[in-house]
Amino acid sequence: MEDMIKSLREKKKAISAVLIVLAVGLLALALILSFPASKSGEKGSHEPGTDGIYKTLEVHFLDVGQGDATLLICGGEAMMIDAGSNDSVDYVKKYLDGQGIKKLKYAVGTHFDSDHVGGLDEILSDFEVETLMVPDQERDTKSYKDVMKNKSKAGKTVIPKVGDTFTLGDATLTVFAPARNDYEESNDYSIVLRLDHGEDSFLFTGDAQEESEKEMLAAGLDVHVDVLKVSHHGSKKSSIRQFLEAVVPQYAVVSCAKDNDYGHPHAPVLKRLRILGAQLFRTDEQGTIVCYSDGHSPAWNKDPSESWQQGRAPEKTEDDGAENKAA
Repeated sequence: MEDMIKSLREKKKAISAVLIVLAVGLLALALILSFPASKSGEKGSHEPGTDGIYKTLEVHFLDVGQGDATLLICGGEAMMIDAGSNDSVDYVKKYLDGQGIKKLKYAVGTHFDSDHVGGLDEILSDFEVETLMVPDQERDTKSYKDVMKNKSKAGKTVIPKVGDTFTLGDATLTVFAPARNDYEESNDYSIVLRLDHGEDSFLFTGDAQEESEKEMLAAGLDVHVDVLKVSHHGSKKSSIRQFLEAVVPQYAVVSCAKDNDYGHPHAPVLKRLRILGAQLFRTDEQGTIVCYSDGHSPAWNKDPSESWQQGRAPEKTEDDGAENKAA
């Protein structure tokens, strides 16, 4: 009898051990199944761009009067596209300080007109710049000489080529222009950049004029974007009908000064944008404008302009992009 009881006790212990193992196994399986799948493209993945989760991209179109300066911030990285004129550089530097910017991954001088790069030499002096991008252009001007004098302060200087790509956070930028280094017009040397951030897209055009715009179209480049930084401050020398019809922007931003000498933005450009249904933002009326992209739909810090009024200028106007004049 004692042997039988002992045998039953041993069997009971064995069964209990098996049950414990099974219970642990079932619990582990339940825990595994409770976690969402983490394969690329499935819910639960937090890799940028795989499940629609993106780091916020900020695009600040700075009010630098008659000139251009745009600050981009994404994923803890920042870059500048142009830096305004010598007269506006103090505002640009103060604005960067206010955003906590001490380092720029890239600083782009689209071309060497003073209203775009007049302040770039001070940006190179006062901020850490990893990469300076400029076109293959030489000019006998103070702005050009000042930038060349300070370019060694950047980690490196590159002349981008059409098709080159680089990243800012989880945004990708692609070089669309210039295609040559022998333009007659200084403005056509402008570095043109397309930025893609998830489903949102931007085109930064500098002062690219008709010749450069036609080259981009002839090359079959995908210029269709959500947000267009309107070229050359809205000048009629840029933003030709064929180009705007290919871009078909949902939003358009014009950087120019109130009552500027050139009458920017010009009526024909505004008319084309309005016909295309673009929502218009302009620094002469609204000051600094900020666009926020979550990778799905751009949002703005201000409502669009509703005036659609061309710029007012003195009787004598000259739209030549000359050095030390706003172009």
